[in-house]
Amino acid sequence: MGLFDFFKSKKKLNFDINNCSSIELLDNGILFEDNKKILKWGSSIKDISKGVEVKEKLFADRTVYHWGEHKILNGLVLELTTTYWNYREDSVYKRFNSISFNISGDEAKKYLGLIKMHLQKEFGEAREEDISDTQITLDWFINETRLRLYFYEQHINKLNFEISRL
Repeated sequence: MGLFDFFKSKKKLNFDINNCSSIELLDNGILFEDNKKILKWGSSIKDISKGVEVKEKLFADRTVYHWGEHKILNGLVLELTTTYWNYREDSVYKRFNSISFNISGDEAKKYLGLIKMHLQKEFGEAREEDISDTQITLDWFINETRLRLYFYEQHINKLNFEISRL
């Protein structure tokens, strides 16, 4: 052990990703099941990008990280991104606290049904529901993690599915 080794962050996971439930996984981060890579909650994007391929896209008001298409939550395959808004204070350090899937158009309704059924199978009924003529918001709370499915109409149908650490 070197003199400054205690300052180094611990890289070892405190659980076995192959033998734990979806709830245990969500308590620690997001597991990409197709390549067995985990994005640990609270880790910096810089640290995560050393072990997981991600594409950074800079805009005037935000930075978007494209993780690509991955299997998560016991079999759900989605194209995933994480967005940091430049004007928000919590975006300065780019700590991993959320991941999302967005789709517009005719596919939005299809994915609403697909994701909703999958989440109900894995975690039961949504704890909170807000349904109106033009939008649907469904929330599942798994310990310190919220899974939000948000479908709305804004000229065309849009769907946002976000998994975020509270």
